[in-house]
Amino acid sequence: METNASANAEMEYASLREEVLKRIESRQQTISVALTLAGAFLGLGWNSGAVVILIYPLIALMLAVGWAQNEVFVMQINAYIRDHLEREGSGLGWQRFNQQNKGELRIFGWPLEVLAIGGIFILSQFMAIGLGGLRFGGSLPEWLLLILAIAAVAAMVMLLGYMRRKASV
Repeated sequence: METNASANAEMEYASLREEVLKRIESRQQTISVALTLAGAFLGLGWNSGAVVILIYPLIALMLAVGWAQNEVFVMQINAYIRDHLEREGSGLGWQRFNQQNKGELRIFGWPLEVLAIGGIFILSQFMAIGLGGLRFGGSLPEWLLLILAIAAVAAMVMLLGYMRRKASV
């Protein structure tokens, strides 16, 4: 009976680790999409005007929300593996080891993955607002999009703060 339970735990562990790897691949795809869209919107917008450029910060925010949801799910899987599958004598221990050494993967209290990915989103949003400001004509749609773009950056900062707190648990 003990062997069967151990085999089931190992199968569940392998399945969950595979899910984490798929979600990490999804993270990389999200960043690739965000950078591609940033290049497209900023490039096309430079010739078309501020309206096109200022749409990007809103799209970046939505992509970041998808990234955050994915990251939270990865954190939940890792916590489940650590707390339920990595018991003494199970032979499994990566998540416990990782939890004990997570301080090494931080800069000024920020987890590297949150800092790196969040930095890409924030920087590209600031670039869009800056370039949109250079092409700004003062029309009502431009003003509305500028306000929404600034609100998107503020929401991004709050989202990154949430991810920082979530990663500290």
